[in-house]
Amino acid sequence: MTPRRRLFVRLLLSAFADFVPLMLTMCVLAFVDDGITWSALGRAAEGPVAWVPLCLLWAAWRTGVLVRAARGLGIEVSENALDPTQTYVLTDIPLALVRAELGSSGRAFEVGDGNPVDFRRRPLRGRASADGSVTCDESSGEARVEVRAGKGLKGGALLFQGAVFVALCQIVRTLRSGEKAG
Repeated sequence: MTPRRRLFVRLLLSAFADFVPLMLTMCVLAFVDDGITWSALGRAAEGPVAWVPLCLLWAAWRTGVLVRAARGLGIEVSENALDPTQTYVLTDIPLALVRAELGSSGRAFEVGDGNPVDFRRRPLRGRASADGSVTCDESSGEARVEVRAGKGLKGGALLFQGAVFVALCQIVRTLRSGEKAG
């Protein structure tokens, strides 16, 4: 199975797992209201039948979002894109450029001084943010970008799955565009 398909399956299973308590609650309420009858059983079966296509569509959409975020960056999109910590190594990125690009970025805030450069970034339009750091190794010319789930992204909410990966892609894109401009 390809990495993107594994990502799709992991998103799909996560969506199903998030909706199982809701479906069970609906089934129990239907049986409590009407007792165990054929009509109650039929109404209880309608919920999962309606949610399955929605889960499939959501998983396909979210997979597409993650693939588009990584397009052109050389970052592999796999089931690991849903992990709460993402890392990537860039080459030939000076520390001054990292600080300047992160400081001028509209979504990055609380950009620190020193090495590593600590910051927070909003990968989405809301208040949820990811915590990140860029460690520059002057001798090898490498910059290690590490992004972790921060405020609002912890807990694995269904809508925020892959947001840390999106933040990593946005940061890498910002640093590379600054490198080309400079």
